[in-house]
Amino acid sequence: MISKEDIKDLMIKVNDYWQKEKPQSGNCAWERGAYMIGNIAAYEVTKKRQYLDYAIKWADDNNWSFYDNGTDQTWKSADNQICGQSYLRLMELVPGYGTADNMLKSMAIVLNDAAADYWWWVDTIYMALPFYNMMGVKFNDERYFDKVHALYINSKVERNCYDDKEGLWYRDERFLPGNEFASSGNKIFWGRGQGWIIAGLARTLEVLPKTNKYYNEYLEMFKTMAKALLPWQQKDGFWRTNIKEPKEFDFPETSATVLILYAYMLGVNLGILDKQYYNAVEKGFKGLNETAVFENGKIGYVQVVAWGPGPVDKNASNDYAVGTYLLLCSEIIKYLDNQS
Repeated sequence: MISKEDIKDLMIKVNDYWQKEKPQSGNCAWERGAYMIGNIAAYEVTKKRQYLDYAIKWADDNNWSFYDNGTDQTWKSADNQICGQSYLRLMELVPGYGTADNMLKSMAIVLNDAAADYWWWVDTIYMALPFYNMMGVKFNDERYFDKVHALYINSKVERNCYDDKEGLWYRDERFLPGNEFASSGNKIFWGRGQGWIIAGLARTLEVLPKTNKYYNEYLEMFKTMAKALLPWQQKDGFWRTNIKEPKEFDFPETSATVLILYAYMLGVNLGILDKQYYNAVEKGFKGLNETAVFENGKIGYVQVVAWGPGPVDKNASNDYAVGTYLLLCSEIIKYLDNQS
């Protein structure tokens, strides 16, 4: 593994490039929300004030509120709630600044809604599972833990999106056996989808007290997925967009890879995963830096916004891959700090 200082330099190169390309802080929808989590982590590691200022302006510009997609499902959509993870962290970093009032008003609608059947796509587990649990911890309110668990079970059990024989998840019901298959006729497990889930579980385990009644359930799912994904890391360190059919779209894919590696590294730092997962991080991080991180700081080989496997363009990039790369770097640095 390269040195901590070299990793910090990589973070600065990547984040400076991204913010130069996007000088406006932007909306708080899911793509920018996924980036902002990593941007805040980059500030915490590098202490570069520009990153904190960028995040605060973003929160102010969006009124410390969820993204409004103009539908009656606005407050229920997990995609719209991901920004809350960053708002809560910013309020910790800058005490006395920011507000949770708008989030609390919106979440009151969700908590008072008897239905728990609207997490039909599994990306939700990264977008909102950590957020609900962060809110439950912050406000000491069991309703958040119970509600999000019910939403999680809706995806896993009631919609059958989890395949317990494979230890992996279908992105949504369209991919259940009998609906969509790979060209080989085998089941389809989308790379970034697995990444969203395992990284969302890792972030949840980071914030949830071990005494919480749902902790062990999330822990067992995290460890099961970590084991199931490990054999499908390719020689170049990347996972493919179709996890178990890597030859179907045989391109390095950055967004799935950084999400899985981040989950592994966080799991190692939490004492949940062992050395073999760190070895996978070393291999993957080397591959990312040799292939996907360009000399100017751009991150490439990112699958476009999608809901299933597909080809990858070398020059394609996106907020979510940049943000998670920064998160991965921050976790590696924490690990190296603990070794010194």
